[in-house]
Amino acid sequence: QGLDTRTLQIFTSGRLSPSDPLAQLLGAKPLKPEESRTASLGLTWRTDLGLSGSVDVYQIKLTDRFSQSASFAIPSGTPNPLGYTSVNYFTNDFDTTTTGVDVVGNYLRDLGAGRMTLTLAYNYNRTRVDNGSTSLATNETQRVLFEDRLPEHKGSLTGSWDVGAWSLMARMRYYGAWTDSSGNAVGDIYQRFGAMSFLDLAVGYRINEHHSLRVGADNVFDRYPDEATFQASRGLVYSRNAPYDTDGANLYAQYRWTF
Repeated sequence: QGLDTRTLQIFTSGRLSPSDPLAQLLGAKPLKPEESRTASLGLTWRTDLGLSGSVDVYQIKLTDRFSQSASFAIPSGTPNPLGYTSVNYFTNDFDTTTTGVDVVGNYLRDLGAGRMTLTLAYNYNRTRVDNGSTSLATNETQRVLFEDRLPEHKGSLTGSWDVGAWSLMARMRYYGAWTDSSGNAVGDIYQRFGAMSFLDLAVGYRINEHHSLRVGADNVFDRYPDEATFQASRGLVYSRNAPYDTDGANLYAQYRWTF
């Protein structure tokens, strides 16, 4: 049940199993297994200069992917004991192709009395809907969620310095733009969220081989994404589907005891 952000009317939507009698009246069919084909190529390297890394390229084709059908209004006279305004059901809906690249690079060297490590990680991941069932033409929401719900670009740069029992860490995280949607009785509404970057810092101290301490802060600059404009009716300020934490800065202290 929800509050339509355009009409301000209460609506009740149902997400049904394809075996549900109401779903079958609307055209649901039994689910069948998804099938996938994967091709990948990887490369690793290491040099005497402290440089090492890897590159992985991949493509994944999935057929008959599980998703939700388009939403259907309940026809007049249809048995509807739960009073749904509209329903959708799980179905084998789409074929998709996912193309991606993972790159990781490491650099190690002595720095002063300690040892420095730099790590760069980057991921590109793009999914496109190839074709689908008869609901594809009317199921724009699922196409958008498959293609744009997650950022295509993600990366991080981490630097650490270990000297004696002490360790220092600084990490920059980056997330590209992504899209979310909110359900409404009169149709879904989409919102595009821009790229975000965060800085994390931590300091650790190794007491002995079994005990250690760590104090740090994630999202040091207390950054927040745009507010989820169409989620206020659900009591949310930020999208619950964000690919990163939306609680601002996080300070923590950690004690670790290993055997």
